[in-house]
Amino acid sequence: MHDLELESLVLGDILEEKATTHRHAIFLKFREGELTFGEVNQATNRVAQGLAAAGVRRDDHVAVMLPNCADFLYVIFALARLGAVAVPINIDYKGELLVHVLTTSDVSVLVVDEPLLERIAAAEGGVPRLARIVVRGKGVPKGLAAPALPFARLFDHGDEAPRAPVRFSDLQAIMYTSGTTGPSKGVMCPHAHALTCARDSVHFMAHGPEHSIYCPMPLFHAGALWDGVMSALLSGSGIGIVERFSASRFWDDVRRFDASLAMGVFASIPVLLNQPPTTRDRQHSLKSFYMGKSELDSALFERFSVHAVETYTSTEIGIGTASPYGEWRIGSCGTAWEERFDVAIVDPEDRELGPDQAGELVVRPKQPFVMTTGYYNYPAETARIMRNLWFHTGDLARRDRGGYFYFLERVKDSIRCRGENISAFEVERGINAHPSVLESAAFGVPSELQEDELMVAVVLRPGASLRAPDLAAWCAEKLPAFMVPRFVEFVDGLPKTPNGKVAKHELRRHGVTARTWDRGLRRRGKKTQEA
Repeated sequence: MHDLELESLVLGDILEEKATTHRHAIFLKFREGELTFGEVNQATNRVAQGLAAAGVRRDDHVAVMLPNCADFLYVIFALARLGAVAVPINIDYKGELLVHVLTTSDVSVLVVDEPLLERIAAAEGGVPRLARIVVRGKGVPKGLAAPALPFARLFDHGDEAPRAPVRFSDLQAIMYTSGTTGPSKGVMCPHAHALTCARDSVHFMAHGPEHSIYCPMPLFHAGALWDGVMSALLSGSGIGIVERFSASRFWDDVRRFDASLAMGVFASIPVLLNQPPTTRDRQHSLKSFYMGKSELDSALFERFSVHAVETYTSTEIGIGTASPYGEWRIGSCGTAWEERFDVAIVDPEDRELGPDQAGELVVRPKQPFVMTTGYYNYPAETARIMRNLWFHTGDLARRDRGGYFYFLERVKDSIRCRGENISAFEVERGINAHPSVLESAAFGVPSELQEDELMVAVVLRPGASLRAPDLAAWCAEKLPAFMVPRFVEFVDGLPKTPNGKVAKHELRRHGVTARTWDRGLRRRGKKTQEA
């Protein structure tokens, strides 16, 4: 990417350009209707003028706590026009977690949906810098600690574009990580970072103005906002947006939006495959499913005639590895995106490993500001994760001799038990092969041997039944002895982060409970608990 191309990566400028070149083309699609690029740009300018009148200035941090809707995107685009920094917040956050995000991000203004106001009122005492609240809804209640403004008032202003001096290197957003391994941290995302990820998505998914994207993911997640909305903006294609993922409505929405590409996460694939088969399973326009990993690609294609496309992506780096469209290898997240990044597999001391050796995947950019500049208000964590001039992903992976990368698991998901390093991924794959199991999560719990004991949380398929001793016997047949779990607990569902990953820190925190079956007790001839 040349310097001239970097200069053009400013979100507000790109929307204005598309409103000129694609004014009457459909950009945003909802179940309730459609909006053109020109209409979105006009509404964005009004909201930007309204936010400026409400006191929002360049470099201000503005929290956005709205469901998937056009208003969410008007605010994101408007803040980009003003040179302010968007802080999208998970609409399920409340209590201490909400206070943590609002406080560590230093937001001064909050745009929030009216039904969420009770959570904000409860959190306000812990957010001293909150100066104004913009409420989207039918009314603005009294008694809020900060001055409130109805969202509709933002549209009372002109539709001239504000002229703030915004550069590609300026922060566009602070995107909070899902907190898989601990407290959420704000990822600092320059304009060039967000738009480079969007541009790379267009490249690898080979979509253009003639295509349509379907996005059932939450817009506060970078995958939906960058790979979905911003890639549609860059390519001039339309994007269909719904409030949340629904397996029962998924294919009807695909048909409604005439989508050729769907955004998703791996966790949604088993749910779709678990739906009752119908005669319309292949009667749709969808060609590919863009998500985190594709080991179920064969099952997805066999039933729905859709390919699962795997890349290695994260909020911090964007797209680090991928394969050219149509040249995918099942189970691989592709080759290094060499135009953009150096990618390597290293040992714990950052020495590069050879082919087929498992180690941490590390990345560094080849252009400025095309990945995160660090974690906001977390300088020590930023220094740790960017040590030795590499960004450390925290993910265990390997590279084959052909240069293809394979994600294995989170580094912190490795389990040390009786002198063996156990791959949670391998344990889960073995358990998930049982016909009664829908999904599972393997993790370590404290052992009297000062290492870990292996525990699994297991979700059964609807209507299925399975005893813990029988599952352990299955594992003993399929897995090495050291991978047979000591503890088994059947659960109704696994805790998930907003982007669909299993929140294993929550499972570790709960640990062994009264409902947990202990294979160790059985081996010692003591009374057992069976699920």
